[in-house]
Amino acid sequence: MSGNSKEYFEFVEDITLADIAVHCRAKTVEKIFTLNAEALLHVCLEDPSKLDKVTKYHILLQHNYLDLLLVKFLNELIFIKDTKGLLLYPETIHIVYSKDVIVCEVDCIGDYITNGYDINVDPKAITMHKVKCEKINNDEWESFIVIDV
Repeated sequence: MSGNSKEYFEFVEDITLADIAVHCRAKTVEKIFTLNAEALLHVCLEDPSKLDKVTKYHILLQHNYLDLLLVKFLNELIFIKDTKGLLLYPETIHIVYSKDVIVCEVDCIGDYITNGYDINVDPKAITMHKVKCEKINNDEWESFIVIDV
């Protein structure tokens, strides 16, 4: 578990056999996206706090549905890891709702895997199994994802 009692992520047991399930709660949707990215880093690295923050990367995504935008964002982080060798942490996230689409703009920072990081588990993708990202009351958001490893 990470964060304070109001904002956290936790790995959930007994949801799938070979995959990793993540449940998050936070005060804002942006924090939900951040916590899920943090959980993904915890899957990749034994100690994510040792990740040097030396390389910046900008991500701009959109989707019609918030839960699918979360999946798209996390899969983009995995894609960048796989194609560019970059492990990234979101510094700032802006979620903007327009009439037809939800836009996610993220400034990330991180480092190249080749700079001495041992991958603990290599996530393949975020699945659609039980995915959700929703506001559960006036000041709390909740999400659930499953990471295919």
